[in-house]
Amino acid sequence: MQSTTRTRTRYAVLAIVTSLSLAAGWEATDPIRASEYNEVLSFDMWCLEMRLYPSARCDSRQSDDIKAYERYRATAERLDQEQAARAKRDLEFKQKLDRNAPKPGASGK
Repeated sequence: MQSTTRTRTRYAVLAIVTSLSLAAGWEATDPIRASEYNEVLSFDMWCLEMRLYPSARCDSRQSDDIKAYERYRATAERLDQEQAARAKRDLEFKQKLDRNAPKPGASGK
């Protein structure tokens, strides 16, 4: 009898751990929102972390590096705008489909 109780307890704990793991995994699959992660890096962060230049070079702010950063920033901002426009268009399309969809229980006549 005691082994049955112990087995049931183990299965209950396993079920709880599995449920929590699935819930955490489900959260991780949420789509990335447009402005949540698409921040344009500052020059220093771009230089040190994206380009991996030494800090002395980043501190000197060479004109070629500044021009390259400006190109990066312009591209990143353009892509953010395009993504926001695409998200708006997709939302409008989804809302249009939802309006035109037959209501549950309505006959097709």
